[in-house]
Amino acid sequence: MASRNYQRPIPGESFQQEFERKLKNNEFLQEFEELKQVGNNQPKVEAELPANAAKNRYPYILPYDHSRVKLTLTDGDPHSGYINANYIPGFRADNEYIATQAPTQASLVDFWRMTWEQRVKNIVMLTVCEEEGKKLCDQYWPSDSASYGPFKVFFVAEDPCKDWTKRHFKLQHVVENQVRHIFQMHYGAWPDRGVPQSPASLVTFVEIMRSQISAKEYGPTVLHCSAGVGRTGTLIALDVALQMLRAEGYVDVYGTVYQMRSSRVMMLQTVEQYIFVHRCILETISQMGKENFSVYCEQRNSCCDKDLQNDHYSPEASVDCNTTWKEMPY
Repeated sequence: MASRNYQRPIPGESFQQEFERKLKNNEFLQEFEELKQVGNNQPKVEAELPANAAKNRYPYILPYDHSRVKLTLTDGDPHSGYINANYIPGFRADNEYIATQAPTQASLVDFWRMTWEQRVKNIVMLTVCEEEGKKLCDQYWPSDSASYGPFKVFFVAEDPCKDWTKRHFKLQHVVENQVRHIFQMHYGAWPDRGVPQSPASLVTFVEIMRSQISAKEYGPTVLHCSAGVGRTGTLIALDVALQMLRAEGYVDVYGTVYQMRSSRVMMLQTVEQYIFVHRCILETISQMGKENFSVYCEQRNSCCDKDLQNDHYSPEASVDCNTTWKEMPY
């Protein structure tokens, strides 16, 4: 996790008291103001090149050079390796996630190229395609099948729930004549620059996502919202926190956000989102019981070994989904 100077771990047993104290003393705002300065002076030379301007959805959300995902060059074009995406460290791996912007018409082929080259199996989408008349994401998957450069994507299945939808695609590299299975987890109940209505709903979604990710070892998990920073950073921070809570019995949201912002600009975008991550952790602790982390860890590890048809550990979660989501071969 973050270096010693930026670690601010909170034991699970005292998390509620710390949360209430920080909320009362406005410490969350103080912490977030500190975090807003992290990483800002790092170079973004490749992203700022005129040749790559059309590939950026927002001109002020650009990937740092040191952590950006580099695609293989094509047709001798020195700029064909650029995509607006960064590796983000997780709880157990330095490059556990890829945070990226929502695909645009100019980057659809590159998005699927990144998915193939990075051996991605899971894509997490945290936005709707359009909100209040504003396009936030170009739909990058077909209702049947479609070609994207050297790739063909086949729609296989869709499993809609109340707050999210799970989709299964087959991704074919036409030239290499290889096919892989890709799973998309799409949480749509999350407004741009805001937070979901229910902490329980998002906690349940993250647990389902984590069990899907942990099922087998593949490449990084791709996450995107619209800009690939606010909702994306919020979800990664929560995923890391819940893993840390299960494994170590404490959480360090500040240190996690510090690391994320060192890797990609503006990760976790508002103080409201910062506080919401803490609310989700509090929700989890209240469900599992503050005094019995070992039992909780054992139950969750056992749950992650099972299929995703095993519903949700939270009886309060806002879900309506009882269909089976079986693991497919890669």
